[in-house]
Amino acid sequence: MNAQEFRTRCIKAGQFAMILCIIANFIPGIYLWLFHGIVPSLPDLFQLWLLAAGAFGVSWVVQPLAYYSAIGTAGSYLSWVVGSVVDIRLPAVNMAQEIAKVEPGTEEGEVISMLGVSVSVFVSVSMVTIFTLAGTMLIPLLPAFITGSFNYILPALFGAVYINLAKKNMKMGLGTLAVALIVLYINNFVGIKGALINLLVVIMGMIVARCVYVMEKKKQN
Repeated sequence: MNAQEFRTRCIKAGQFAMILCIIANFIPGIYLWLFHGIVPSLPDLFQLWLLAAGAFGVSWVVQPLAYYSAIGTAGSYLSWVVGSVVDIRLPAVNMAQEIAKVEPGTEEGEVISMLGVSVSVFVSVSMVTIFTLAGTMLIPLLPAFITGSFNYILPALFGAVYINLAKKNMKMGLGTLAVALIVLYINNFVGIKGALINLLVVIMGMIVARCVYVMEKKKQN
């Protein structure tokens, strides 16, 4: 099986799984409607959809574009089904590729990313179950300075993932960081919404990566 056949099969299986997940999401609502007569009106449904789209709509576009090169086709379908892409799946993929000594975006890297996501699902589900049960008893006993530090877990995780990726190509990493700082500085005067800022930084990072790639290609020639 070559890479194209592998991706084609992943797409077919992934689309089928996504359709099943979408149907499953409607089952609780259908149950309440059929057996208890509880159903919101269409204006209420539309309003809820607008709230969700306003809060997460940009990430529906940004995250698949930003993370596809790292997690690949199969890993993308798995990640969007199980969730927690940024805080669990992506770090698991980065670590798996680093240990296996493969590069993201390659055929080998795509296979390793799929295995990394798959293993992370089993580990995270079991660990979350254990710590959810234990956390309800332990967290109230922790001092305030420890519980307050939980707010910095996600930024620290983003920083670790960035460093891990940037060190593979420092020009791209530093260039992306530079344009991100420029965008944030300009935003102080413009006042763009946070979600749009994320999209703009991702787009600028892609442009920087393309420019670095073209310049390095010219030097090789």
